[in-house]
Formats: sequence, structure tokens, C-alpha cells
Amino acid sequence: MKSRVFLLMLLAVAASAVAQAQIREGTVEISPFAGYLFGGEFARGTTSLFNVRVDVDDDVTYGARLGYNVTDNFEMEFQWSRTETAFVTNNHSGDLFGNNENKLGDLDIDYFLGYGTFNFGHRRAVPYITIGAGVARLDPKVSGSSAHSDTRFTGSLGIGFKAFVNPHFGFRFDGRGYATSLGNRDRNDNLSCDRFFRDCNDDRREWLTNGELSGGLLFAF
Repeated sequence: MKSRVFLLMLLAVAASAVAQAQIREGTVEISPFAGYLFGGEFARGTTSLFNVRVDVDDDVTYGARLGYNVTDNFEMEFQWSRTETAFVTNNHSGDLFGNNENKLGDLDIDYFLGYGTFNFGHRRAVPYITIGAGVARLDPKVSGSSAHSDTRFTGSLGIGFKAFVNPHFGFRFDGRGYATSLGNRDRNDNLSCDRFFRDCNDDRREWLTNGELSGGLLFAF
């Protein structure tokens, strides 16, 4: 009889923990994370370093997010993340499994972004969408160049879910994209079109776009 009572009490505690493992208004969340950033490219004429289009290599990224739950469904977040990657050329030769990348220099990318995050649900698994904006700090290190870092506007959109173990701890899995403004190329760059009509001599705005997949811990209090 005592063992049955103990078992019932244990189940009640477990059920209570599940019920409480949710987004709660007025709580703060800290989420360190790590993942992979999928590079993007700098179009020809968008940098003073190269006179050709260059790619950004895929590489590891890491950072942290700090959030405050304004309501049970809406959270305001700040994100810092860093990727230590490189400029590369990618000459597509058409060879199966070929890899013709040549490293041209290093590039550090730091994102400083604010987000509005919309949480859906109040159980242990909480999906969400998030939209934000801020800046990216681009710091190139190219041999023979005296280029300095630059800070540019960045917009971001993401989806993910939070998996709570208890009301104060869980895991977070996330996918998001970034678009960083590189400014307008003016008509004085004297760029000609290639055979695919890219890099034409125009004044359109160019963007560095890349994507990220990440996972991390979640602390709520």
C-alpha cells in the first residue's frame, strides 16, 4: 500500500513538472548555442578587396541569446554570435566531387541583433518564429591589405522550438537566415555583365545572405 501511495505521489510530481514546463510571462531566458553558418557571397564590386565575386566559406558559429517573456506568447530577445570564416573562390569545373576552393583571406562575422519571438504552445515542446534586425560587424584579414572592419545593417528571420526538461532548464534548436546590406554599387564601377547577366553595370543594392542551423541550452528563471 505504501509503495502505491509513493508511486502515485511521484507521478503527481512528474505531471506537475510537465504542466509547469512552459513559457511563463515575466521570466528571463539565457540560451548559449553553437551551430553551422552557411556562407553566402560578396558580389563583384561590393568590396575594395577583390575585383571578382568571392564566396564566404561555411563554418562553425557560436553565441548566446538573452530573452525576456513579455507575455506567455511574446518574447523580446538579444543575440550575439560569431563566425570565424574565410573568403574563398569557387571555380566550378564540373568534375564529380571536385573541390576547387582557394582561400583568399579570413573574415570574422559578429552579429548583434534584436528579435521579437512568437511562441506557440505551453507544453514541454514550444515551437516559435522570430524576426529581428540589427547589425553585422565584418572584419576582413587579407594578406597585403590594410582593410578595416565595417558594420552593416542586418535583417533576420528564423524558426525553431524549445524543449523543456523542467520549468528552468531545456534545449533549443533553431534555424535562421541573415541578410546583410552591402550598399549600392554605382555605375562608375565599370563592371560588365558575365554570360549569365550577373555583375552588370548597375546601381542595385547588394546583400550578403546566409543561413544558420544551431542547437543549445536554455536556462529560464
